[in-house]
Amino acid sequence: MIRRTFICLGIAAALTVCAGFAFAQDNTEAPECIKGTVLNVTENTLYLQNTPLPGDTPVKQTPTVLLDRTTQYFDGTKKVTRESLQPGYIVLIHCKMQGKDRKASLIRIIGGKKL
Repeated sequence: MIRRTFICLGIAAALTVCAGFAFAQDNTEAPECIKGTVLNVTENTLYLQNTPLPGDTPVKQTPTVLLDRTTQYFDGTKKVTRESLQPGYIVLIHCKMQGKDRKASLIRIIGGKKL
């Protein structure tokens, strides 16, 4: 009787731990990677030119990505500032959903018209 009780308690504990891991994995969302052409850049927003975003139906004509002070900017492997982003540049954006909007954590210039 005591042995059965310990076995049941062990199984219950194992199921609780497994459920906890599954719940924790469902809440963490992998970052998206978006490639697009810069249309305009403001202090808090990056506007992209005719870039389809995953999950957007119908496709927005001017999709946007939020920027903040934690967003990192690179030109290839060289670290740059937000002011380096110019219209016409092709960028690769790592972002996560923040509510209904996408927030960029890293933006890398990979091509386009560089002066």
